[in-house]
Amino acid sequence: MMHEVRGLKERIRELEDLLEISDRKADILTNLLKEANAEFERALELLTRTETNLRAVFENAPEAIYIIDTDTRQILDCNPFIVGWLGYSRKELLSMKLDDIVVADTAEVQENIKTAIDRGMVTVQERRYLKKDGAVVDAEVTGTLVAYEGNTCLAILVRDVTERKQLEELSRYKELFANVSDPVFINDFDGNFLEVNEGACQLFDYSREQLLGMRVKDTVRSDQIEKLSASGKRIQRGESLTFETALITKKGEPIPFEFHARPIVFQGQPALLSVARDLSLRKKLEETLIRTERLTAVGEMASGIAHNFNNLLQMVMGASEAALVKLKAGKADQCEDAIAAILTSCERGADIVRRIKEFTDVRAEKTTQSRNFDLAELVQEAVELTKPLWKDLPTLRKYQINLINTRSAYVKGKPSEIYEVLVNLIKNAVEAMPNGGSLTICTNREEEKVHLKVSDTGHGIPEANLQRVFEPFFTTKGLKSTGLGLSSSYGIIKKHRGEIHAESTVGKGTTFTVTLPSARMQRTKSPLSRKRAAPKGSKIRFLVIDDEINILKSITMFFEGSEIEIVAALSGAEGLKMFQAGGVDVILCDLGMDDMNGWEVAESIKHYCESTGIPKPPFLIYTGWDAQIELRELAERGVDRVVTKPVPYDELLHIVQEETAKKRGHRTSRAGR
Repeated sequence: MMHEVRGLKERIRELEDLLEISDRKADILTNLLKEANAEFERALELLTRTETNLRAVFENAPEAIYIIDTDTRQILDCNPFIVGWLGYSRKELLSMKLDDIVVADTAEVQENIKTAIDRGMVTVQERRYLKKDGAVVDAEVTGTLVAYEGNTCLAILVRDVTERKQLEELSRYKELFANVSDPVFINDFDGNFLEVNEGACQLFDYSREQLLGMRVKDTVRSDQIEKLSASGKRIQRGESLTFETALITKKGEPIPFEFHARPIVFQGQPALLSVARDLSLRKKLEETLIRTERLTAVGEMASGIAHNFNNLLQMVMGASEAALVKLKAGKADQCEDAIAAILTSCERGADIVRRIKEFTDVRAEKTTQSRNFDLAELVQEAVELTKPLWKDLPTLRKYQINLINTRSAYVKGKPSEIYEVLVNLIKNAVEAMPNGGSLTICTNREEEKVHLKVSDTGHGIPEANLQRVFEPFFTTKGLKSTGLGLSSSYGIIKKHRGEIHAESTVGKGTTFTVTLPSARMQRTKSPLSRKRAAPKGSKIRFLVIDDEINILKSITMFFEGSEIEIVAALSGAEGLKMFQAGGVDVILCDLGMDDMNGWEVAESIKHYCESTGIPKPPFLIYTGWDAQIELRELAERGVDRVVTKPVPYDELLHIVQEETAKKRGHRTSRAGR
């Protein structure tokens, strides 16, 4: 019994010990729980504070931040900066996907997201973002994987690098400026120069400071300003253009240039960058090739030209013989028709010579005056002159030429240039029919337009070549052609404010259609309807110097009984003596003489007048050669005017009266002062 009691007491003591240990553990656990709770509360407070700080950073960051779902690419969150940067509202952005704001295809975007998931981050890369207004901006992108609302997402940080790109572009421009030999210009869209390179300064012979104080219009001809203004508007709309124009140097010399221009941003403002390429050498080469081709054409048509002149000579000879017969029979009053025929033939011959000279001389394009002329008449003349190309050929080739509606169709321009177009089109048509065929030329007027169609039944032009027929140097004839005929024709028609286009069917033929603005008919007087002007006041002493005795005789006969008193000299030396004898009011001198040419006579008279202090009378050069000289050079040589042979004597009378009146008026005004 006692043994059981002792056992119970020991058990009680054990339980008491265990209870004491449990109490101590409970106290320890309570303390631990209190410490853990305090630590949790501290951690929770820190986390809350950190999230607040992160949100504050997110909301106030000076760069764009947004979060996207890696699976759907949906934008889940974004900061205010990206709202202002791209121009969308926050609500709009949260309804959009990454594809809607990044300039890239969907496959590329998804591949970048997959790479970011594999690496756990987005490596720094460049992207282009699309603004709400359609503008595209350059940006630098980086990012990392984050947990957002229980999902793995991508947080993207975007930095706008547009300004840096502009600086890099400017740096490239400066490098270009420093190294390129061609003139380079940057100007605003008001035409002010903002920057130029050394090549531009050397071209114009101005300093950089002088050029930067100028405008584009100060460097071009006035007739080019409208064209440049139209080009500037197209470039301002974002186009890149290539065009040609001439720049005027400090010395006033025009130099042809080809410009490559495009829009840029310069110093934060929209601007225009243009690089100019000097075309002087190319233009000279083109002129040489064109002239060679024209001379070749004239050579091919030589027999046609000879045929025309033989016809004219036959008319002159026949009419002269008829007039002589009438005179011998005492019927002088019946000679008028014969003499009129002679004058008409002479004028036609002069027109043919003039047209051939203008056709073969590229320089004539710059000096020939525009006038109203009959296109239908020019067509008939071109057909007549090109006959050797298609008529009475030694081979079996047969060509049929059809002229349709060739009634009066007046246009305004330079006949020699349109004549060149006609010859080119006729030659091309004949060459397109190596086995013979039919060539149809039609002219007609509809409302305010004149239409010319040149059609052949040749082999036709393939579609691929048809698109290029007006390109310079494009040819399918090999070395037989320069490829400039149609290109030159296109330029001429455009210069005349017209249009030219081609239609062709392979195996059936080609039609070239030219459209030009119509003009009023220009009436000309018949040779005998021109009345000689009545004498006007005092006599005019007219010194004529020419080594052709028959010319002197005919001039003397014509002016006999008029206000003009002819003083004739058969050589330059004789003419100088007659002038120095005094009393000469106006001088006409032949250019090509044996002892002295006309220039030498003019310079001698100029020097004589300057040394003696007497007024120099008007000096006229008389020539059948080309004398296309600038007015400044004429004045330096002492020449007041160039008279081209042959000239009707009534027209010469008018010129003499006009020059004398100008000189006398000048003297009167000086005396009045």
